[in-house]
Amino acid sequence: MDNKEMIPHVGEQKNFDREYGLTELVSTSVFDELRIEIEKIAPVSLIMLLPDGTSYYANSMLPANEEASLRKILRLEQIDTIKTFGASSNKITIFPLIHELETIGYLLLRYEKTEERQSCPIIPLGSLIIKLLNYLVISKHKRLLTAGLHGRVVEDSYAQLKQKAAMLEKSEQKYRLLAESLEKEVEKKAKKIKATQAQLMQQEKLVAIGRLAAGVAHEINNPLGFIRSNLGILGEYISDLCELVEEYNSLEKVFYASANNYPATKEIELIFQKINAVKKHIDLDFILSDTTNIVSESKDGADRIKKIVSDLKEFASIDQPGETKANINACIDSALNILANVFEGKAKIIKDYSELPLITCYREKINQVFMNLLLNAADAIEDRGTVTIATRAHKNNKSYVEISIADTGVGIPPENLNCVFEPFFTTKDIGNGMGLGLSTSYDTIKSHGGTINVESQLGRGSVFTIKIPVKDSGI
Repeated sequence: MDNKEMIPHVGEQKNFDREYGLTELVSTSVFDELRIEIEKIAPVSLIMLLPDGTSYYANSMLPANEEASLRKILRLEQIDTIKTFGASSNKITIFPLIHELETIGYLLLRYEKTEERQSCPIIPLGSLIIKLLNYLVISKHKRLLTAGLHGRVVEDSYAQLKQKAAMLEKSEQKYRLLAESLEKEVEKKAKKIKATQAQLMQQEKLVAIGRLAAGVAHEINNPLGFIRSNLGILGEYISDLCELVEEYNSLEKVFYASANNYPATKEIELIFQKINAVKKHIDLDFILSDTTNIVSESKDGADRIKKIVSDLKEFASIDQPGETKANINACIDSALNILANVFEGKAKIIKDYSELPLITCYREKINQVFMNLLLNAADAIEDRGTVTIATRAHKNNKSYVEISIADTGVGIPPENLNCVFEPFFTTKDIGNGMGLGLSTSYDTIKSHGGTINVESQLGRGSVFTIKIPVKDSGI
């Protein structure tokens, strides 16, 4: 508490130390009782005046002329001792009533000689009454001081308590606001930690998927290698057999053409009959033509498997981990190849690629961004629609690559547009998504120094636009 708060107010100090008047120190009822008793035993009348000569009572007990004379005397003379005025048979003795060196009033004894009361010791009697009045004044003054001090203490204590209560209320309000602020900050931090943990889990899953893809690619590549090799050899064998069959057919034609000139033996005719029966049964001509197609299709299938394995390796960046130079068009194609079955029969893919410069990035993270956006585009299409992917290169103060992925899906409600990149926000059914795909994509693009925005109209679809700097990606 400041020192100035302990200093009493000027008004409070004045009330506490003020001088009390006669009417406050001597009650009229007490003086009346004293006056009545004295007048019973002595030929005197007791009158009390204020310092300015006015009557102690509301109504003056003196005749107007006497009161005026006394007021004039008191104004002209400083009466600080006992003084007597008037004749011997009708005189007034004035006794000053002094308290703390100040005259607070005057006691007047008017001597009224009668036949019943001839004489009276005025001075001793007045002095006795003054002593009694002084005792009453001192006692009353002490009570007033004590009451004033108690009131001052109570008032100060109340003021201090009130001030402390106000300070406590202010502190309580301050701490309440601080607690609310801390609670919001803790909630915000907890949400951020939860999002970070979920993203780390997502990254661990991606790493696991990458390792799985590496293992699958390795395991597929080995049998795929000898399948492709065997298919090549099988194709050569079939080609040789086809050539042999053609030669045999030529021989058969020559044999039947020369049968009239050189009759065949029954054994040879029987053999040719059996051969013809087998050829007819197995449909040799169809087998020869279809076998070539089968080998060709099998080789195409093996090439497709090889391409899928290559896309898996490209998507997971198995061969080039870490920060590398990447072709964005190739990254998008890898994601499309992996998601081919998702779009099959549901959406038509329209590519509008431009020639792009290589960008420096973490390829597996960029691939995951395209995977997330393409999956969202597929999910947004309820029946059939189109997904248009366009890429452009821009050269301004800072060169960048722009990618837009537009779908003809259901669109995003306006109230959700500001929330789509927040962690755990999803409009999918429970179990169909955690709400981290777009959040992770946003963080990935931002970590590469780029931006990602969305525009959408209900019933008409959405467009996600990504911009990634070509140089100084800020990873």
